[in-house]
This record gives sequence, structure tokens and C-alpha cells, in this order.
Amino acid sequence: MPLVIRGLLNVVLQLVVLSAALIGPVRLVSGSWMWGRGVELILTYGALVSAATVMLAWLAPKSLEARLTPPFSAAQPTEDFWATVVILMTLLASVVFVPLDVFAWQLLPPPPLWVASIGGWIALAGFALIVWVIFVNQFAILNVEDQSSAGQQVVVSGPYALVRHPMYLSALIMQAGAALWLGSPASLVMLVPVFLALSVRVNVEERMLLDTLPGYESYCQIRRYRILPLIW
Repeated sequence: MPLVIRGLLNVVLQLVVLSAALIGPVRLVSGSWMWGRGVELILTYGALVSAATVMLAWLAPKSLEARLTPPFSAAQPTEDFWATVVILMTLLASVVFVPLDVFAWQLLPPPPLWVASIGGWIALAGFALIVWVIFVNQFAILNVEDQSSAGQQVVVSGPYALVRHPMYLSALIMQAGAALWLGSPASLVMLVPVFLALSVRVNVEERMLLDTLPGYESYCQIRRYRILPLIW
């Protein structure tokens, strides 16, 4: 099957999961399937990720191939298996939290339109950073495993000049922006469990990279921060 078709099928799967996590709770709480901003976010995300998939298939096919690998594999350390499970669970919970808060809990007042709009732009910036990370790193697979036999090299350019794990930073930025756009500032609290889950993955990943990837130790000495610039 052509790479671009596989990529677009993956987009469809993402949209099915995202739609179920965002719109399903709305139906459960309000009895309606309609949520304007939720639908706008799903459609926008679908269009952007589809365009990014086609672009990557053309300009960086190896990078897209890496992102289409399964999140679990036989070569994956047990620690990373469980870290991946926790990451997926916390990400799903953070998405479901938003419609429940907007339509049922209303823990905090919804942000004004200008704040929500800024959140939308922040989410777009996070998405753009994700695409940049994938473009420059053809070894950004979805799990932790030794890729030395595939010729893995240390990537120090682009977003990797900012932090050692810019993909995780990108995901946090996109989550924060989407929370504001969708009208649930209270759901920003879900950044904490997501960050903690990612931190566990980082520790597993870095032990693997230090053992198997020549030059990674030197890179760590140059780039001190793992996910959050100037913090950690």
C-alpha cells in the first residue's frame, strides 16, 4: 500500500478517536451531537494533519514511515510499554475532560473570545512544531527501542536545538491551546498528569539513547533541558 494512503488511513483513525473523545461526552451529557467549537477543531485538525501527511510523504517519507510504526513492539522495553499505556490513557482523559467540563462541570468561567482565539493560535503553533520535529527526525518512532541497526543519528538542528524532546513540548503546547479554544481553562490542569507521564517516558528513552546512540551524551551536555526550556 502506498505510504501516503497508509498515512491518510492513520489520519482517519485519529479523527475517529478524537471525535469519539470530544463529541461522545457531549452526547452523553447534553443529548446533542452538536458542539460548534469541537466540530471546528476536529475539522481543522483533520485538514491540517492530512496536508502534513501528504507533504511528509513527498518531502520526508522516512520520517512519515517512522510515525506510522505501532506504539508497541517486541523490542520495546517493558518500562516503556507501561509508560506508553499511561501516556495514551492520560492523553485520552485530557481530551474527554474538556467536553465534560464545558457541558457539565463548568469548573471555571469560559474564557473570553479573544483568549480563546489566542488559544487557537497556540494550538496551531504546537501542531506546526510537531510537523517540524517529524520532518527533521526520521527516527521519531512511537516507542522506545534500539535503532542503531537502522543508522540512527543524533539530531541537533531545528527544534532539537531548543530542547532534547521537542515532540513532547509540542504536544503540551497544542493541548494547552486547544483547551482554551474549546472553552475549558480548567482542563489545563490535565497538563500535569500528561507531563508526568511523558517524564517517565523521557527517562526510559534517554537511558536507551545513552546506551545505544553515539554522541547522545555530548548532545545532553549541550542541550540541558529535556522538555521545558529553562525548567527541565
